[in-house]
Amino acid sequence: MNESIVVPAGSTKEDKDLKKRVKRTFSIHHWLGLVAGIFLLLSSITGSVLVFHHDIDHAQFDGLSMLATPAAELKIDRSIVRMLQTYPGSDIRVPELPRKPDKALKYEIRQGSIRQWVFVHPETGETLATVARADKRLVHVLLDLHYNLLSGTPGKIVVLMGGLSLILLSITGFLLYRRSIWKVLSFQQRVSFKRRRSFFSSLHRVIGVWSLVFNLFISVTGTWIAYTILKSAIPQVSATPVEHSTSALVSVDGVLEKVNKDYPEFEANYLRLAGSTLSVLGRVKSDPAYYGKTFSNLQVNLYSGQMQGVNFVKDKPWHERVLLVLKPLHFGDYAGLAVKLIYCFFGMMPGVLAVSGFIVWKLKYSKADKIALQHKRPKNNFQAVKPAAK
Repeated sequence: MNESIVVPAGSTKEDKDLKKRVKRTFSIHHWLGLVAGIFLLLSSITGSVLVFHHDIDHAQFDGLSMLATPAAELKIDRSIVRMLQTYPGSDIRVPELPRKPDKALKYEIRQGSIRQWVFVHPETGETLATVARADKRLVHVLLDLHYNLLSGTPGKIVVLMGGLSLILLSITGFLLYRRSIWKVLSFQQRVSFKRRRSFFSSLHRVIGVWSLVFNLFISVTGTWIAYTILKSAIPQVSATPVEHSTSALVSVDGVLEKVNKDYPEFEANYLRLAGSTLSVLGRVKSDPAYYGKTFSNLQVNLYSGQMQGVNFVKDKPWHERVLLVLKPLHFGDYAGLAVKLIYCFFGMMPGVLAVSGFIVWKLKYSKADKIALQHKRPKNNFQAVKPAAK
């Protein structure tokens, strides 16, 4: 058993019961860690990188979105009709409305699992560049690996089970090391450099204590997201896709102007055209950052311009707000660089715990094998013989 875990040595019934519970908890923690270790390592590495997913995308494709001459105004109407005609029946989105005059307007065309990006001039509507397989870019591949292990629905199930495993590992780790928490936080217990096993065992304990709250937080939020992703992947009866009649389409620019006038506190960040509905996603400026940039939305009929729904996070019941904010809280992209670095650092800890825990197990059983081998060796045949009693 791990040398840092204290097991009562008393002989009373209570002590024996407590000893059994500790051993049972350790066994759960031990075997669950070994089984889920590879998943924890993968999710830890990919999650730490994905904290900077917006920054990575911008760095990789910034050259395609930069304009040689700044645009005087944003005119979505000059390109949206062409997008609808060129990609009929597709899920068409504007994932990021340009905030600067030297930035292109980017469309994302979704056809099943395929993603295509089309960069157009925000004023003239002229196509500037195309990324034919945006689903093959680094960020999307990492997202696929993080949320479904590149394996579709079976991978989503494994990820959900892995999230539940991290929750259970955090709870059992707390139960096993609860007496060491204050000693570790007050630096009374530190990493030991005496022996290899002592080093990895103490490293596992120290990192586990310092990252306990974050691990529990990230596992709960991640498990909920994994559940929603798996739920959405289950085939459902869907209506026949609605073909857009571009001749009767209302002005998208006019819709955005009306939204700005009627809801001055609302900041539009994302557009989605699905069927006969234009979804304007964004945030209320007075909302806290962890409400996310796209979790409030307005629903507008594409042909009549009629407002069909207003859904602001701040107006929802508290339990719905809690579930909604789990996603931005999990990603950590709701704040600046300092918060992202904290997420990135602590996001690596489940992977470090998986590796250190495996090494402790490996060293322990290597030592046990050596001891067992020594016991099996034959005794020396040339031992001294005691003289017979007279």
